[in-house]
Amino acid sequence: MWTKSVLILVFIGSCFSYPSPTKRYDGHSVLQILPKTIGDVHELMSLAQKYHLDIWKSPRFLNETFDVRVNPEQIANFVHDVESLGLKAKQWIIDLQKLIDNTEPTRSRRATSFSTGAFNDHASINSYLDSLASNSRVTVHSMGHTYEGRTIKYIKISNNVGSSKKAIYVDGGIHAREWLAVSTVLYMIDQMAHNPTHDRTIETLLGTFDFYFAPVVNPDGYEYSRTQDRMWRKNRRPVIHGCNGVDLNRNFAYHWNPDNGGSHNPCEEVHSGTHASSEIETRNIQNFLCGHGNLLAYLNVHTYGQYWIYPWGYTPVLPADYRDLDHLGRTAATAIRHTHGKSFTVGEDTRVLYAAAGGADDYAKGACGVKYSYTVELRDTGLHGFVAPTSYIIPAGEETFAGFKAFATELIRYEHL
Repeated sequence: MWTKSVLILVFIGSCFSYPSPTKRYDGHSVLQILPKTIGDVHELMSLAQKYHLDIWKSPRFLNETFDVRVNPEQIANFVHDVESLGLKAKQWIIDLQKLIDNTEPTRSRRATSFSTGAFNDHASINSYLDSLASNSRVTVHSMGHTYEGRTIKYIKISNNVGSSKKAIYVDGGIHAREWLAVSTVLYMIDQMAHNPTHDRTIETLLGTFDFYFAPVVNPDGYEYSRTQDRMWRKNRRPVIHGCNGVDLNRNFAYHWNPDNGGSHNPCEEVHSGTHASSEIETRNIQNFLCGHGNLLAYLNVHTYGQYWIYPWGYTPVLPADYRDLDHLGRTAATAIRHTHGKSFTVGEDTRVLYAAAGGADDYAKGACGVKYSYTVELRDTGLHGFVAPTSYIIPAGEETFAGFKAFATELIRYEHL
């Protein structure tokens, strides 16, 4: 459960817990297609590029679906092309706007403070982080500023005993529309900072590690998804007239390659940028990752799909230490399953999800030497997708934190710390 100090809401002035974005998705469907062969997957990717569609999930296993958002003007032609491949397109979400409206109350319902049961705006999140500075275990820091001038804040949690500890870093919100990732990192912060249940495991972990948490590393995009376009994914820097934003998780300077899971087209959702680390937000994260030489582990938290995956994202060649990465990932997944019954798939990026060069986890491991680097995709697997309801906030936090504790505890044993 969340601590009393947080449940008593931190006053930050007037903010919206659930704004109504301007862009609407009336009649937009999210289709699920089950490919039969690897060739089918490639054909579906080509069709998505042909129609400039928003790919929600691309499979790595043939028993998983290809999920894609299609607007009403395109759906008949797209479904015809899918059926010409001998495949069937299932309407998973019939009207995306109705799902958004049913999941998120209107702008008229306002919050006047930070609330643990809502998807809070960036200003209230930063105000909450600042409020933690009164905790002797917490220090608040800035990673830098965004294109639009927002501060990317992170906190360090430490018991302040010992000077040569290894550290674990967790961030969220690199993709703007993935609000559940932000709320989950905030849940983890609250548990680690306050230990409301007097959990001995937390005290043991603080005796071994220092912890860093950054709940929103793409705040410009996050705010835009709250106020203008619920499905916005990228940051907000103008690239060409009429097309803003770069997919920050395709922009990192380790084997950066727009032709490998990204795009050269600034209007695409997965635009990789004009060059590696072209974005100030990417550079901020890179500087943090390589500037903290004591980092042993990094979790880049996303939604959705229920995965705990490790590098490499740019190649199917496994890292030399993949057995270590796999073991620790499976430890986390087991603890998650024992919390609320959710099963997470564990494996290497391109063998589990899809090839994507320029990712944060690849950069952390390949460029900065952070051995245990992962992308964690939270719940669910096919009900709400990116439009997670508030009812997910606490259970997602609970299961992810259980996995996190098990992961960090096993790191102590496995690395002989």
